[in-house]
Amino acid sequence: MTKIIHSTPAETKYSFSARKGNVYLVGCGLGEVELLTLKAYRVIREAQVVLYDNLISKEILDLIPPETRKIYVGKPKNSHSISQERINTLIADYADQGFSVARLKSGDPYIFGRGAEEALYLLEKGYKVDVIAGISSSVSGSACAGIPPTARGYAASFSVVSAHLKEGKVNTDWFPLLQLSNHTTVVLMGLSLARQIKSAALALGINRNLPVAIVSNASRPEQKSIITTLAGLDKAAKCVEGPAVIVFGEVVNFYGKLPQYQSQLLEVK
Repeated sequence: MTKIIHSTPAETKYSFSARKGNVYLVGCGLGEVELLTLKAYRVIREAQVVLYDNLISKEILDLIPPETRKIYVGKPKNSHSISQERINTLIADYADQGFSVARLKSGDPYIFGRGAEEALYLLEKGYKVDVIAGISSSVSGSACAGIPPTARGYAASFSVVSAHLKEGKVNTDWFPLLQLSNHTTVVLMGLSLARQIKSAALALGINRNLPVAIVSNASRPEQKSIITTLAGLDKAAKCVEGPAVIVFGEVVNFYGKLPQYQSQLLEVK
């Protein structure tokens, strides 16, 4: 039997205090200011306290007014200077003081951004939370290099996966996706694991000539694209710095045929 469930706003599920400031989880997209949503731009300009991640671009940080309190809560790779629990507490502490708090997150808050964890924590403690969607590199990172995730005759579907699991474990569940035809696989947070990805994929018998693209710093002035194959993935990954997306599939062959954001192409055989 199928049930029709009507959407219930969070406001009816939780009890909020009027004395607490509002919290905004803001998706800041790829880093290009003009790719922010209008709502994200407004909140960044109006919030009284801003907590920001490691990957938020300087151009977006420059939008924050000088009088706004800015707090860095980034977690660069292998240097998690502040725990997620502490970030949750900081947001709550400032909201308790009646401040409007903007938590800036790279990409979209709900795509590998721990946005769900933060939203649940805050809602359960009585804070009003507004989640503002952002453009994710999982969809638009490759597009900045002129590589569409889907295209008729090349890919009728695409998958987005994280190379990492909780507690730093390597995600290996997605490797069979590389065996699918007419499909694109977009990998986030995989640059440092390029060697392991290559080895595991080849061990499964995946074509060593499978087209691969690495797009780093998508939409930013330092954007770079590397076009290679599965066999050359580990070597190619050494030529760029994160953040980066790794794209597997025939759509990589669109490189050079479609418009792209300013970029520098490095070919690695």
